Amino acid sequence: MKRNPIAALCRPAFLLLLAFCAAIPARAYDPAVAGSADDPQYCGACHQRIYKEYSQSVMGSDLQNPIVYQFFTATNARGEKDGMGYQGFFPGQAGDCAQCHVPRLVLKEHKAGREVDLGQAIRDKADFGISCNYCHGIEKTVVKKEGTRYKTGPVNTVTLDGSGSVRGPGKGGKSPGHPIKVDPALRTSEFCSQCHLNQEEGHAKTRNEGRGVLAISTYEDWKLLYDKGIVRQTCQECHMPLLPGRQEIAVGAPKRHGARAHSFVGAHDPATLRDSVSLDLTTRIVGDELVVTTVIENIGAGHGIPGSGPIRAALLKLDVFDADGNVLSYTGDKNGLLHPLAGMGNPQTGQRGPQDWGGMPGRFYAKPLQSPPDPKTGQPRLGVGGFQAEKVAFDTTLKPFTPDRGEFRFKLPPGKTPVKVVARLVYRWAPIGLATAKGWKVDDRPMRVVSRTVERS
Repeated sequence: MKRNPIAALCRPAFLLLLAFCAAIPARAYDPAVAGSADDPQYCGACHQRIYKEYSQSVMGSDLQNPIVYQFFTATNARGEKDGMGYQGFFPGQAGDCAQCHVPRLVLKEHKAGREVDLGQAIRDKADFGISCNYCHGIEKTVVKKEGTRYKTGPVNTVTLDGSGSVRGPGKGGKSPGHPIKVDPALRTSEFCSQCHLNQEEGHAKTRNEGRGVLAISTYEDWKLLYDKGIVRQTCQECHMPLLPGRQEIAVGAPKRHGARAHSFVGAHDPATLRDSVSLDLTTRIVGDELVVTTVIENIGAGHGIPGSGPIRAALLKLDVFDADGNVLSYTGDKNGLLHPLAGMGNPQTGQRGPQDWGGMPGRFYAKPLQSPPDPKTGQPRLGVGGFQAEKVAFDTTLKPFTPDRGEFRFKLPPGKTPVKVVARLVYRWAPIGLATAKGWKVDDRPMRVVSRTVERS
């Protein structure tokens, strides 16, 4: 694949930056030491159930996820530079990505006046990521907002406990291995805001104007609804499910009621996806057309669906088949067609893959950000994360308890044979065009499927 033209334009500035950086002290952080008290496996020796849940979760395996490395370093699955990622827009810069992926290391290095390059930290195995000791070593998390902008990331919002104590929300715990401090703050959504609220510096113009895009708004979206009483659960109550009965917290310790799973369920969990939405459809025949009405509602998430990053999407694809299995022609307006981010196939050949749904009947639920136009094509760039973002392109995410209705029209075949309607709602963690270019495999995770057979008298 050809290099991103942005990277080529930045080359002269990048060479000057390299010369400047030669005078700056090297990033001298030490590699993480396996078996140290900072290693989650160390905690897992006693907290066996918790460690098993955590290590199999997306959060616990974050640094083993090649997507994280490739999206930061702007490389593809073959290890080639492709310009699509943070360092494709900002060559050689560290940025703030490391804050939420290797937070303990970042806080340590920040005190020494050094930045952490996430790609280097992953390559050097310099940290244990979102570790047990990080989350259970936080003394205070605050939400900071100055005017219209948040100050986000652990550097701005987190204070670590330097006493060596392990902090937990439950009272009465004792351990021969470490001191314990009771901290109810671990049960609050503010604790999660440190990373699930991300204010991008954005494009130079918005940055100079003191603005910038709130690329990850999950906490703010939840907070607005929680304060109105529309949403009643905290982040932990949904994403750390309450376990039944008495559970072992540590080997040999008394079992307790009220333990929560450290599986951090979300869009990777089939049951969570299924239970987050409802989908219904109705049909009616008007002349020689079949009119299909869909109603989708977010009934299980305390924020928009999808939440998290701006490259996520939920897609409704609607198909109507005749008795021979042929797809009926769509006759409705363009509002009933899926956005191009749903996949338009190969722009050179026009060939489409099975996941290229752009322009087909359906609904597209997402909150993509718009970066400056590609200098080669002059077209605005969507679906590239929050890198250099100017604004939110559009927001069609499914808001909690707010039904979304769609209407679709199809040309009926001659005769009286029945037709079959299939509505399929799926979740994608990245646009199919971006994934194909990067060499990533994006599965369509099922959320809901509804089918109806329409008899014609």
